[in-house]
Amino acid sequence: MPEYDLIIVGAGTSGMPCAIESVAAGAKVCVIEQSDRPGGTLHVSLGQMSGAGTHLQANAGIADDALAHLADIERINGGTARRDLLQQTVPRQGSTIDWLMDNGFDMDPSCPAILHLHEAYTTARTYWGINGGLSVLKVVQPLFENAMAQPNASMRYNTHATALLTEGGKVTGLCVESRGAQEEITAKAVVLATGGYGGNARMFKRIAGRPLVTAALATSTGTGIEMGQAVGGRLVGADKYLPTYAGIPQNAGEETVLWRQMPALTPQQRQPWELHLASDGRRFVREDTPSVDEREHALLALPDLQFWCVFSDAIQRAAPPLLAGWTAEELQDAWSNRPDFVTADDPQTLALATGMDPTHLANSLTAYAAACNGDALDTMGRKHCPMPIAGSGLRAIRMHGMVLKTPAGLDVTERLEVRGDDGIVPGLYAVGEAMGGAALSGQGFVSGMSVTPALTLGRWLGTELGRSLSSHSRLGQQI
Repeated sequence: MPEYDLIIVGAGTSGMPCAIESVAAGAKVCVIEQSDRPGGTLHVSLGQMSGAGTHLQANAGIADDALAHLADIERINGGTARRDLLQQTVPRQGSTIDWLMDNGFDMDPSCPAILHLHEAYTTARTYWGINGGLSVLKVVQPLFENAMAQPNASMRYNTHATALLTEGGKVTGLCVESRGAQEEITAKAVVLATGGYGGNARMFKRIAGRPLVTAALATSTGTGIEMGQAVGGRLVGADKYLPTYAGIPQNAGEETVLWRQMPALTPQQRQPWELHLASDGRRFVREDTPSVDEREHALLALPDLQFWCVFSDAIQRAAPPLLAGWTAEELQDAWSNRPDFVTADDPQTLALATGMDPTHLANSLTAYAAACNGDALDTMGRKHCPMPIAGSGLRAIRMHGMVLKTPAGLDVTERLEVRGDDGIVPGLYAVGEAMGGAALSGQGFVSGMSVTPALTLGRWLGTELGRSLSSHSRLGQQI
């Protein structure tokens, strides 16, 4: 039975840096990855990061520090995140950005910036690479592969973790399966860096009570979270679910959204020409509100997390593209064949095709037309009212609240030890999305507070565990 100082389950955004640092500290490390490659959600992530006090900020003359960053985070999420965990990661995130830059990160030249895809910071401290998450992977993967080539490291791809081993209440290793063969691997500690459950419709429905529409990888199955629960770890954050506003499934009736096909719904980038109507035909949000958080919470209040984006042929000709990431062939096919892309000659026909109440739909269109024509103020307080939605060519696209980062995860101490109702689960740690996106973002989406904490806390935990669990350490025990 193989024995290690540390097993890291998952070679993604947090698992790779955890492995890099623990191997460098001298620990005997085994990394388990269910897919055939490292990187996890970095393959689909936009790779937004945040950090205060970076060299890039200093070069741009931007004064910033961790206290200001923390205050901005708590302003955005209303204080719904774990302050003790924020105090672990936020002061270190600037150094993470500098670490990436020192290792050749291809930073977008517009960074640092204030980004409006999420509720915006007051200071330019958001960063991203030219190729999104792949830019992060381009830096971290060679460092990870070099670590895995060391004598004290072992890498196992295409290997599924199936259960944690315990003895006397302490986690002592891992059961794995590869190519039909099962094996037990023992270690002084196990780190769950397995990501969230955005690719697991069953688990998402159980935790969120909502159907899954997702941009997450299929490998985001929540396995690590469920394994941690099985040995006494407590699930937290389920009450902080908030949908991303909003996506269109790759195919009607399916659950997967492609990031490149996301509609342009951010007013700071493209002012809306459309109306957003709930399933009954009523407006539920001010479409041009500058607050992303306001739109997301309005969507959360809809039982089905769905709305119709309604416009006209005239608007489609005059407005900036709503679906700039779609190819001409994809759009032609969607309008010709998909039930969630609807065309109609009049409001009555549109209501029949979409299931909206004809009276509510007509009232929404009429009231908005009055605002466009200057006859009345918009009923939702909208300021950008360029053109009534009228004429013979009406169009509607069904859009869904969606998920990439899942909110619930294993409860951890500020030192990332998994804990349950009976206290700390000895020998078990969680990092990244395995401890839940809500731990650091609360009930909100905070720019750069997924990728950066995963890298930052992964590195920190790897260093701490590597030093304390190393076969050469006099301690050889938990941090």
